[in-house]
Amino acid sequence: MPRHRNFIRRSHRKTMTASQMQELWLGANHNRSHFVNDADRREMWWSNRDRIMELWGCHGRRPVAWWFFEAPEMGLRYPGSQYERSVLWEAGVLSEDERAALEREWREAWEFCWRPNFFHCARPGKIYNGDEARVRHLVWADVPPELVYKWLDERERCGPVVCEPQETSQRVEAVAETGQEPVSHERRAS
Repeated sequence: MPRHRNFIRRSHRKTMTASQMQELWLGANHNRSHFVNDADRREMWWSNRDRIMELWGCHGRRPVAWWFFEAPEMGLRYPGSQYERSVLWEAGVLSEDERAALEREWREAWEFCWRPNFFHCARPGKIYNGDEARVRHLVWADVPPELVYKWLDERERCGPVVCEPQETSQRVEAVAETGQEPVSHERRAS
């Protein structure tokens, strides 16, 4: 028995080529655009926005078309991929899940820079230690200044952090008193 199929027309969604979708995600090719004009690009963005945002509007990032067509309404300008996540976090644009994931990642970067003997290598021959290394690392990790100040206040309220274990401080005292490294008779696991 033959079936009669009803096709649902989606007039609100124009068909989009893969090249057009890529241009809305990453920006125009340096040779040419895959859209007739800016109005065509804008229309394609608004008719396919949900689909594109589902694919690439995550992890604290937004497609280039979002920065062109929606960000100006919020007073935002594209800061470049290096600082995109902190700008979106500060503007309150991210979903709760995105915010929480980014804050966990940034907290790990914060904790990492307080390890003993931490250093930051900016380029070959440019290695930083101490507070300057921490600042450079946090800028590189794109941690928002608001979080840095909050975590710094928490750290100062808790008092100085002991970085050396008890054994190490006792070894330093023994070396200072005798001038020789103490001999350990403990068997080390290999």
